[in-house]
Amino acid sequence: MGRRVRTAFRSIAIALGAIVLFGFVVGARPIYAYHELRCPQGYTAQPVSIAPVSQCRPANPDPGAIQWPQTVASQHQIALYLTRVRVRVFDIDFVWGTSHWLAFDVAPPP
Repeated sequence: MGRRVRTAFRSIAIALGAIVLFGFVVGARPIYAYHELRCPQGYTAQPVSIAPVSQCRPANPDPGAIQWPQTVASQHQIALYLTRVRVRVFDIDFVWGTSHWLAFDVAPPP
């Protein structure tokens, strides 16, 4: 039983090492970006246009009215790029509702 555990542990360690080495060689660049627009008291984040772009504006003075939120996500993105070979593995933007998958000759965002 002990030998099986050591063999499994060694196999997992070799696989993880190979993944890390591959990521280093191809220049793996994971991206996670999250930013919020937080409005001060008495203001709400109201949309400026059809696009998911908001601006802090005074809240509706009617207490019975449904109010816009005080905080909204302005950027929420997860991506993985292989920079040395210029490959985008995936890029998902939750605010804009877009997802881009495997593509070649694509530079990562700055």
